[in-house]
Amino acid sequence: MLAQAQEVFFLKATSDKMKDAVIAKLANQAADFYGDAFKQCQYKDNLPKEVLPVLAAKHCIMQANAELHQSVLAKQKKRFGEEIARLQYLHPGRLEVLKE
Repeated sequence: MLAQAQEVFFLKATSDKMKDAVIAKLANQAADFYGDAFKQCQYKDNLPKEVLPVLAAKHCIMQANAELHQSVLAKQKKRFGEEIARLQYLHPGRLEVLKE
């Protein structure tokens, strides 16, 4: 539930067009929370089978959002090598998910 709350703050910051640094931090923290939730739920037998793929997908989406906003921040600081590296990290499939 902590990951979901952090995701709501990320969505609010995105819709309010806050600074990319803030949005990246929120997305990164949400990704960490989803990753922790995935690790903790991995060995639970009484969970529905849909939980783990959803947690893994949310982790990847939040991580991709963090990288995207960090690349924008690097571009603003004229760190083009860092920007390219962050954008190369994004898999083309992840980038399509972010556009939706």
